[in-house]
Amino acid sequence: MRFIVQYFLITLFFIIVTPIHANEYQGVVIKVVDGDTVDVILDNNITKRIRLLYIDAPEIKQKYGIESKIFLEKNILNNKVTINSEKIDRYNRDLAQIFIFNKEQEKAIFINAKMIKSGHAWVYKYNRSNKYLINLETHARLNKLGLWKYESPLEPWKYRKKNLNR
Repeated sequence: MRFIVQYFLITLFFIIVTPIHANEYQGVVIKVVDGDTVDVILDNNITKRIRLLYIDAPEIKQKYGIESKIFLEKNILNNKVTINSEKIDRYNRDLAQIFIFNKEQEKAIFINAKMIKSGHAWVYKYNRSNKYLINLETHARLNKLGLWKYESPLEPWKYRKKNLNR
């Protein structure tokens, strides 16, 4: 019995002290910053900046950056979204999955995946082992959708590195 109590207390301790940032909330997208970052206003009038998890869209000044932003705007600007935030990045943005509910089709649309499948973003470099996401990117590449209609588009992480070294 003493072992069970000790085990319970140790488990409880780790649950309490382990930093977890998993949160689901809803809000309205009030601004699309670029193809992978949005501002959302919550019910309590707090504005949060959200970075779409798993994707990396072209930078605004990069080829196809404006088109990527416009595509995201057309899909979520001024709409209520559900946000599943897993962590916060170094810029204090929630890294999150964003879903929008399509009432006509009665289903949730996973915006992060839609950005990849439509060719408006890459699978982020740290998620390239995710077969589901890579399959979506492959679909866009093979069908020359979005940025894949251009020959040899430059990945955003390479673009940023190249432009930081100037």
